[in-house]
Amino acid sequence: MAQLDPYFGHHAGNLKIYVGIFDVGKGTFPAFAQFDATFDGSYSAFGQSGTFDIKLLLTDKDAGATKGPCTITLNGKTDSAATYDADGTTLTITTTLNDAPIQIYRSQNGTQVDAISGHNLWIG
Repeated sequence: MAQLDPYFGHHAGNLKIYVGIFDVGKGTFPAFAQFDATFDGSYSAFGQSGTFDIKLLLTDKDAGATKGPCTITLNGKTDSAATYDADGTTLTITTTLNDAPIQIYRSQNGTQVDAISGHNLWIG
């Protein structure tokens, strides 16, 4: 259960980033493996623009685990003491880099990332 593929939708090529119904940016997954993924993107919306970069590593590399340690990097800041909880449909990351746990799951052939810096994003 603790592999990334079940929680991410399409992750090849150039992808769009949406907040709600708004197309706010684009990005790519320059690296994607069962225990390690990197997404690099940029956005321009609501009078602001910037980058959206996330890197996730399930450090225990245990495909059968449902909970364990991970390292997450959000826009250049890393928490190597983060944890994950994989319930089969949602991968929840608890990190000091974010006010609330981050939830990652497949949605509409893409990847939904909820509660990241107070926003819900869809990548696809």
